Amino acid sequence: MQQRNIATVAIAAGVLLILVGLGVAYQDWQATSSAASGDPVVVAITATYTLVPTFTPEAGQTPSPEAPNLLPEFPGAESPKNPSTPEKLAPVPTEPSPAALEATPTTAVIPPANVPPDKLVIPSIQLDATVVPMGWRVVKSGGKEVSEWVVPDNAAGWHKNSALPGHGGNTVLSGHHNIKGEVFRYLVDVKVGDKIDLYVGSTLYPYQVTETYVLKEKGQPLSVRRQNARFIQPTDDERVTLVSCWPYNNNTHRVIVVAKPRDWTARSALRGTAK
Repeated sequence: MQQRNIATVAIAAGVLLILVGLGVAYQDWQATSSAASGDPVVVAITATYTLVPTFTPEAGQTPSPEAPNLLPEFPGAESPKNPSTPEKLAPVPTEPSPAALEATPTTAVIPPANVPPDKLVIPSIQLDATVVPMGWRVVKSGGKEVSEWVVPDNAAGWHKNSALPGHGGNTVLSGHHNIKGEVFRYLVDVKVGDKIDLYVGSTLYPYQVTETYVLKEKGQPLSVRRQNARFIQPTDDERVTLVSCWPYNNNTHRVIVVAKPRDWTARSALRGTAK
């Protein structure tokens, strides 16, 4: 009796295997027939997505979802090596030499820049400074993670989230005024009407100062600091905005200089030439 039961189970298993094999063969025949007849064959596809970052941090920086929405803090700038207030510089002539004028095309239209600016010249305060890209990092403050600007040493910093010259919008540069090169030491002395020359390689983007501000920042409520930060936000018009601290000894204020294009049909191949 036991042997008969084993034989019955074996027969049933064999029949099941045959049925499974027939089912697989039938599915293969259906797929082949559909392909031959032009009928669509459904194939399951798993999609993968690659996230593209909008900000590439410098070495040692942690990227943040958003750029800081306040003016730079300039950490360490409240203890300058030289505590005395610097003497004001005498204005220098802003007109180029006759030789420079002859070598300067005046009819070519300035092309929009496709890389960041690399040089800033303000003749009225004898400034001739390197410009480098400036980003931000994430730090702990009051138990929370916040973003803060990283202002470069010995150079003006172009805010990475601001406009490139010639594209329309707000091109923002920040710099120290009493430490780490003091690149914007005399920015507070810039006056409305002064010329500002921003370079991308050998291409000159000429501006003229239209507004200057000294804004109380340190110790102010967040609402005031956000109002101050409107100057570094995107704009519809073409402009360059320069940011630093003031006064030289305690940095309680921010200096803001706004300049607008003065002649987009002038172009200089000579670095440092004012037009």
